[in-house]
Parts: sequence; C-alpha cells; structure tokens
Amino acid sequence: MKIAFTLLFFLTFYQNGICQPKEANEKNFGNFIIKVTDEVTQDYADLINSRIDSIWSISSAKLDSSDFEIPKPPLVQVYKRESNIHFFVKPEFYTQYTVKCDVGREINHILKVDKETLLASNFEPYSFEVVENKWNFNRHTEEEFEILEYYKNDIKTICGFECYRVKIRVKGAAKGLVEMYVTEEIDLNYNPAFTNRYLLDLFYPLYVKKYSENHPNDVYKEYIFELE
Repeated sequence: MKIAFTLLFFLTFYQNGICQPKEANEKNFGNFIIKVTDEVTQDYADLINSRIDSIWSISSAKLDSSDFEIPKPPLVQVYKRESNIHFFVKPEFYTQYTVKCDVGREINHILKVDKETLLASNFEPYSFEVVENKWNFNRHTEEEFEILEYYKNDIKTICGFECYRVKIRVKGAAKGLVEMYVTEEIDLNYNPAFTNRYLLDLFYPLYVKKYSENHPNDVYKEYIFELE
C-alpha cells in the first residue's frame, strides 16, 4: 500500500512538473485516454511459421555435413495485448503513462516530454529513478513516411473534433501502412501514437492503425483516442 501511494504521489508530482509557475499548472490543454490494441492472430502465425519451416528445412539439409547444427528460428508469437495510455497536455510539456489492461493493471512507460526539445525523461517505477532525456522524439526524419491518399469525405467525430482519414506508407525496413483519422484543429508537436513531428505539422491523429499491407487484420496496432 505504501509503494502504491508513493507511486501515485510521484505521478501527480511528475504531471505538475518541477519548479513550474503555479499559473502554468492550473490549466490542462487536454487529457486523453488512448486505448491500444496490439494483435498477432493465429492465422498469421501459421502462415509465417510454415514459411519458416520450409526455409529452415532446405537450409538445414544443405548443411547436413557441417560441424554445427542450424538453430531453428523461433515461432511467431500469437497474442492480443490491450493497454491504456493516459496522455496529458500541459503548457510546457506532455506527460503520459501506460496501464496494462490485465489483472495486475501494471503501470509503466511513465514519460515527461519537453515541448521544445521533444526529449523525454522516463520514471522507472521499480527502482524509483528518473532517467533524464532517455527518449528523443525529435530524431524522426521527414522521409520516414509517404502520404498515399487523403480521404476528405470520410469523416468521423472523435473527442469533439471533425476528423478525416489519411493513408500513409512506412518507408525503410519497417514497411507497412498507417491509417489515421486526423484533425487540423489541434496544433501539437507530439502524439504518443504517432511521433513524426513533420506530419504532425500537417494534422493531428486521433485514431491510428498500423498494419501489414497484406494482413491488415492479422498483425496490427490500433490506437483509439477518448477524452478522459
């Protein structure tokens, strides 16, 4: 009970900030809960595992006369993980923490993000230590994504904002697609679900789904924004 109370006290203190003027702390610009679903289905795992088995069998047969045994690659894990990101927008910084939606409801990933530098300090709840500037959300480049299409007629109202749909392709090694419902009425340079500040200059996502192009409902991560 004492540890839980101490952690709750720290979260409150962390959100309010250190040495901030009182006036700056009296106003929150937005409090969101982001419901996150991260899933890999059995169908996808079976498909990929069958390919791994085939490649491994061929490779292993070619090297039967070698002095070492080729380790078989690990199987694709099937899972569905759900969590809630509590996201607070303050005048000079952002704070967030994640709560796992399981029996333990573990709190982790506690961050304070500076609005100017986009450097994030991380609080480690088990060691009760703050790691300064652990994450750099300013590191992302303008070339990471390609906007494929705007769907200005596909409209949803999310958190009181009128949002339209955008489809984006991920470049580089982590290929995939991202679909978002975005608004141009919010002007913030950080979003827990989508951290590329260059695209955040154009619009602000209030729904994000990252997925494999060929398996959109078998391997994906979805972020649904709600007002707290």
